[in-house]
Amino acid sequence: MDNIRRYLQETVGLTVNMEKLPDTLLRKLPMYLIYGYDYYLLEHEGNLTVLADCGNDMSKTAEQLKKQSKTISQQLGMPVVFAMDSQSVQLRRRMVSEKTGFIVPGSQVYLPHLWINLTENVQPSQSYSERLSPSAQLLLLYHLQVEHLDVFPLKEIAVKLDYTPKTITKIAAELKSKKLCKISGTKEKRLAFDVDRKQLWTTAEPQMQSPVGKSFFTDQKGTTDFCKSGDSALSYYTFLADTGKEAYAVYKTDFEKQKESGYWDYLDETEGNTRIDVWKYNPRILSDNGYIDPLSLYLCYREDRNERVAAEINKLIEKRTW
Repeated sequence: MDNIRRYLQETVGLTVNMEKLPDTLLRKLPMYLIYGYDYYLLEHEGNLTVLADCGNDMSKTAEQLKKQSKTISQQLGMPVVFAMDSQSVQLRRRMVSEKTGFIVPGSQVYLPHLWINLTENVQPSQSYSERLSPSAQLLLLYHLQVEHLDVFPLKEIAVKLDYTPKTITKIAAELKSKKLCKISGTKEKRLAFDVDRKQLWTTAEPQMQSPVGKSFFTDQKGTTDFCKSGDSALSYYTFLADTGKEAYAVYKTDFEKQKESGYWDYLDETEGNTRIDVWKYNPRILSDNGYIDPLSLYLCYREDRNERVAAEINKLIEKRTW
């Protein structure tokens, strides 16, 4: 009831006094109505209104509520409004058309006897795809492999990942919506992880995607600015032999700049001695040894049908020290 009092005050400026409906009035109602609702008496500037609290009852139709409202009003000699925790938009529209008063705190208040009808414009909640966004994935992989990020405010995380503070705020909201973290703090927001790194990886990995957006081939050699990937990285982290096929990971933003500057002599989708994997997030942020990070490597080969490759990358995760 305190929620209703505050809601009326904050949304339509009604200051109301509320108390339980006296038993002398309650006994005037038919038995099925006495036990059908919790009743309160609202007083505003000398005007009295009966509030019938529906609680969690979602079963009544607009027609039933209209008839019961009329009966209660006739027996008690006062207008009636229903308090509802939540109801469908369709039901509320019907109630408005039938001139049946109601209050849904945080959503809508309709008091026809006071000529009040207010529907709040609630912004739809952000929806996310089943897969983590590349930027959110980068943040998690950094936390899992480089350093714990829950000790830093969001603005410092933005610097570490080379993202804007606005992007980090969006990432935090995405991770929170997927129940991968919480957000703590008031003035300086921080990420809060309820589980250790190993459990976080186990929970997040099914939602992760391969970092490779597209691959091209060229005859140019990679530079130290590129991270070695492909078979070279497999050989570095596992017992698989290096095939000698060169592959490098390049962040898509850097790749586009290279194309515009004429860095590449030629790029082909099928032919060339060197493969260039264009990544959705920056591989250099996760690398400290010239190779792509091991968790991203796992994500690259997670669906590989080669049994030896599958066995080795699974061992890579199993033997990892978290």
